[in-house]
Amino acid sequence: MTTKRVVHELTKAVSSLQDSLALHANAKPDSIEQKAFRDASIQRFEYCLELAWKTSMRLLGQAANAAKPAVREMARNNLIQDPSLWISFVDARNNTSHSHDEDVAKRLFAGIKAFLPEVEALLVELQKL
Repeated sequence: MTTKRVVHELTKAVSSLQDSLALHANAKPDSIEQKAFRDASIQRFEYCLELAWKTSMRLLGQAANAAKPAVREMARNNLIQDPSLWISFVDARNNTSHSHDEDVAKRLFAGIKAFLPEVEALLVELQKL
């Protein structure tokens, strides 16, 4: 698969996350729809994060079987600026199995809003490879 194609897949995933966040923002506060869009955003965040580090490793020609070592490699290659922030995203991703808990889901969702500009910046860097 070409670089362009691999980056395109991540771009589509990020666009899907953007869509679910927009739907959440436009839904009636505290409605069942807003909660559904929040949960959809959490699931799309999971997918985007996994695809982000796997895409990065593939384009760098590196092998990584886990997210945290991949994040460190992404930072070493100047694809991301703040590896500790990305590690926090990985930790949040590891907590998504608890997203049925309302408080955990709210915290996860708040973190997703910080993830979006970071993954968008990563896309810019990946397109340069």
